[in-house]
Amino acid sequence: MTYVRRAYVAMDTRIDMAGWREGASEQELVRALDDAVGAFYEVEAVTTRFRLDSDVARIAATPGMWLRVSPHVWYPLQVALWLAEWTDGRFDPACGHHLAALGFDRDYQTGERLSWPECSPDATFRDVELDPARTAVRTRRPLLLDLGAVAKGYAVDLALARLRGAQLDGALVNAGGDLAAFGSAPDGGPWEVEVRHEIPGFLPMMLRVASGSVCSSGLYARRSPRGACHLWHPRPGRAQALAATVVAPYAMMADGLATACMLVEPDEIEPLCEEAGAQAKVWYQDGTSVETRGWGNGDLA
Repeated sequence: MTYVRRAYVAMDTRIDMAGWREGASEQELVRALDDAVGAFYEVEAVTTRFRLDSDVARIAATPGMWLRVSPHVWYPLQVALWLAEWTDGRFDPACGHHLAALGFDRDYQTGERLSWPECSPDATFRDVELDPARTAVRTRRPLLLDLGAVAKGYAVDLALARLRGAQLDGALVNAGGDLAAFGSAPDGGPWEVEVRHEIPGFLPMMLRVASGSVCSSGLYARRSPRGACHLWHPRPGRAQALAATVVAPYAMMADGLATACMLVEPDEIEPLCEEAGAQAKVWYQDGTSVETRGWGNGDLA
């Protein structure tokens, strides 16, 4: 049995990948991992708002016009719009201009501060139109999409699919807390995933993942140069969520739900996750937590 681990940097995060296969050479596994990580670079190229040639930037520059977009934009955008509709706009991918105003306006690779076309201050996800026949997008008003809450999870799924295609016996992809795995760990059992949240009193939590995804979000995760949190909260609710961890069959859904669970009310978490076939646990500022039914009962995925 040959087992290989590799680390990369993409989408403003460290990407850790591991895989194994009986009878494979180390060189074969390294090639498989290097090929799989290309998914992150491909998704980043079209979904980032920090490249003027990305699909997201082109949508912002041409309001009112239909633009055909990459599948790497189309699929994450559909999930983001579903979450926006379910949460009545508390999760909203049309929040790029709000995040830029909070100080998230620099390219992580160059440090360059970018400027975008002027956006309608009250534009929302309801201003986004889709044409499935052409995989095209149009916005009714000028707006800037931010797909950060779903695109990284989508890239994790895509990378894992490539490792499946390489006939690995088991593999794991971890993109800064957005993680997915398939098959067994090298010891023959489920993959063991340690979840850590930088919140008061939190003890590391071990999850056993047979196959599926674990994604987390927290107020501590990213701060702008002004100290602002990376989550834009259009309507503060009754409870202040500090962190969330979601288990789902696919990382794209788990990634989006981890953010959505931070934005909805505690009593909405169960129905939201149930509809998506996911489980979640959310921790709050007052020291309480909420978890969905079945959370912690054996292997989570």
